[in-house]
Amino acid sequence: MRGFLLYLFLGMLAVLLRTSVFPLFFSPGFCPDLLLGLIIYLGLSENMLRAVLLALLLGGMQDSFSGSSLGLSVFVCLSILLLVRLLSEHLNVESPPLLILLILGGTFVQQFLLATCLVLFADAGAVLQIMLPTLAEQLLTNLVAYTLLLILILRLQHLFGYRAGLAGLIYQSKRHGT
Repeated sequence: MRGFLLYLFLGMLAVLLRTSVFPLFFSPGFCPDLLLGLIIYLGLSENMLRAVLLALLLGGMQDSFSGSSLGLSVFVCLSILLLVRLLSEHLNVESPPLLILLILGGTFVQQFLLATCLVLFADAGAVLQIMLPTLAEQLLTNLVAYTLLLILILRLQHLFGYRAGLAGLIYQSKRHGT
């Protein structure tokens, strides 16, 4: 239960940073999406029930703070989580470079799903003309932010001791996500 509340708190912090703090310092295309990294991490390291429940809650939280289409972020978060779960069965998730590649792929999938859903289900106007130019900015921002975050975590990990089950970090057990 403590881990569930920790993930929920981290998700709330990520959503608040993305919607309230980062727009003060960065242009809209250059705000890192911290919730995406948390969803990918949940897909790699948590059991399925907890990961799905957290993805639903965190997507709903993101919708309530910043979305105009209720359920859009829930759908995107859940889709990314399920794709990561499918990929994690076939990949070595202990590799930090692979975690960065999953972040880049997750960014691309997130932008694609958002654009597709807005074009198909909402009267959003020229969505593709708005989202396509910002895709490169979002990819670059997430690449830099998550590379720095991963370097920081790997450097500080020895201070807190190694824990089995940290996806994308060293010493993960083979029973991740079970």
